Amino acid sequence: MRKYRVVSGIASIAVSVAVSTALADIELVSPSQDCVVPLVPDMQKKVMSIETLADRIHLFRDDRNGDKVIRHDKLWRKASPLVLRWTTTGCEAGPWKIEIGKSPDLFDARIWYARTDKVDAVTGREIGKKDGAGEVSFTVPMANLEIGEKYFWRVTTRGRCGFDCGIRHGCSESKVLVRSRIASFFTEDVAPRWIAIEGRVANIRDIGGWRTLDGRRVRQGMAFRGQGLNDNSVTGESPGRNRLMLEDIKYLTSTLSVRTDLDLRSDGETANMNESPLGANVKYIKNPSECYGAIFTDKGKKAMAENFRLFCDRKNYPIYFHCIGGADRTGSLAYVLLSVLGVARHDVETDWESTFYPNIPDDVHDDPKYWCRESHFNQGFGKYGGENDTWNRRVELYLLDCGVTKDEIECFRSIMLTVE
Repeated sequence: MRKYRVVSGIASIAVSVAVSTALADIELVSPSQDCVVPLVPDMQKKVMSIETLADRIHLFRDDRNGDKVIRHDKLWRKASPLVLRWTTTGCEAGPWKIEIGKSPDLFDARIWYARTDKVDAVTGREIGKKDGAGEVSFTVPMANLEIGEKYFWRVTTRGRCGFDCGIRHGCSESKVLVRSRIASFFTEDVAPRWIAIEGRVANIRDIGGWRTLDGRRVRQGMAFRGQGLNDNSVTGESPGRNRLMLEDIKYLTSTLSVRTDLDLRSDGETANMNESPLGANVKYIKNPSECYGAIFTDKGKKAMAENFRLFCDRKNYPIYFHCIGGADRTGSLAYVLLSVLGVARHDVETDWESTFYPNIPDDVHDDPKYWCRESHFNQGFGKYGGENDTWNRRVELYLLDCGVTKDEIECFRSIMLTVE
């Protein structure tokens, strides 16, 4: 694998700096035209394809006692990397401008700037200045592509009159942008959609992308779950340190267009917070919430109803909701949201479990004092409805018991579901 250096992270506007453009000497290699690019790592897809929790636990126990292939997988809670490759037939050497977007003319493209090594396409040997053409490989940082979508991409660099030519050379060739043709690829239609940012905020997922039992899809780009955007308060008097980089704030508020920050943490964790780490333009709503068995208490049901109603107002979208780790309180809310939208119970469960892989909490189910497990959902929602009610209907009945109305549930579905 060749090294690369990102010169400028994510940008939204391309700046014209050349007097002309030439369609020349850059040939896109992969992803090849209209191929399907996987986003969910193979090991996670394997685990999520296993039907029962007991069998998934069995797999992880075998792995823990065996070769630990799963536990050594660096892609847990991350999307598969998007690797782009292209060849140059002239002496183009970058730096490169990479555009990726859903519009065929790349009008909506996100842009990366990078300087990469050039390698021989056959031998993989790094090519020196006098060796001529070669293949370039670039791993796109924080691509965060939607699932089941068609994307277009293009690569641009400057012309060169010789090996020592550069942007300051002043020759006519250096003023020409050398641009590849536009190619396309599809992303695999497999959820979940993982989101990565530069700062200390992990476990971010779009809850969209899942297929429902009636054939619809949960909309992407509407609701995101993840870790806290700042640390918990140390003293209980002032908020904890912001975990975000400036580029993260720009990405979350501009590219993802987050409008509402729903904070599920307690008053002690947030102290006197009254503004989102994303800035004053993002609505900050703090609602201390419960998780697992506690969501079935009076206090838990009250918080659940208040949280759910935020998702019934289109003006609040897109919404980022979180606790501190994005696991328990966040996972309990996501479990209810996906279930009432009609996502299959198996998918809802494996989505919740993917927060903890490769250590499923129920892996220690023989310890009665261990509280973080799926059995709380099974017992709690299992008390609603009758034998002929689906699991999704039982979760809906729980919401109704929380005080949520049928109209509110239908409003939420109308916002979050799409027919394809």
